[in-house]
Amino acid sequence: MAGAMRDGRGTATNAARSLAGVRIFAGLAPRELALLAAECDWRTVAKDEIVISTAQSGAPDGVMFVVDGAVRLARAAGPAGRIAYKDVGAGGQFGEMSVFGVAETDLTVIARDDSRIATLRLDRFAELLAREESVSRALLCQYARLLRGQEIAGPSSTPDGPAALDGTGAQRLYMELLALAEPHAGEDGREMLLIARLPRHRVLADRISTTEEAVARAIAELVRGGVAERDYPGLIIKDEAALRGLAAAR
Repeated sequence: MAGAMRDGRGTATNAARSLAGVRIFAGLAPRELALLAAECDWRTVAKDEIVISTAQSGAPDGVMFVVDGAVRLARAAGPAGRIAYKDVGAGGQFGEMSVFGVAETDLTVIARDDSRIATLRLDRFAELLAREESVSRALLCQYARLLRGQEIAGPSSTPDGPAALDGTGAQRLYMELLALAEPHAGEDGREMLLIARLPRHRVLADRISTTEEAVARAIAELVRGGVAERDYPGLIIKDEAALRGLAAAR
């Protein structure tokens, strides 16, 4: 990926090829993709970097397409500090709801992997929807699938997926740690969970809408209680059942 695209306005052939991987652009001709690529602002972000924080910089004036990598969207979703999470992988997009008058508020977007993102201005995206039936149809089908999935899942699900959380900041952190962890066999052969590289406390705090101090305190309590063990730069979760119990406690 290095050297294939600089940040800023992109006109390179590689950019047009990348836009071809965006699902709602599947019906566009190569020439149209090349024109769109030239209009986009291109940005590369490192894993765990904040892509957007509307609390700090306001709502973005563009639709963002994840060309490579993946990002996680976190939005406030009701009282008691509830947070709704949604992961967007390569080929997906976010920010388009502003075109329909739905403001992007209380939104934080974090890169889950090293990622490349192309941003198209909202007015240009609105023009594209009006001009290209294939794009508007693909977007409508995307929303229809989302609505059908919610109907099947039942009323307990949220518009942004099953990972919506409420509870205290510590409980939200525990759920985030469980989401980040992967199965791992310890030196004694015992199964546990491992977060190979634990995000910085500031990054975790932004994801779950709490403070760095609360994150540091909660992790320290897990270590003191024997539930987790620091293994720099990562974290070993030694007692998954105990952590899940803490996350679910009411």
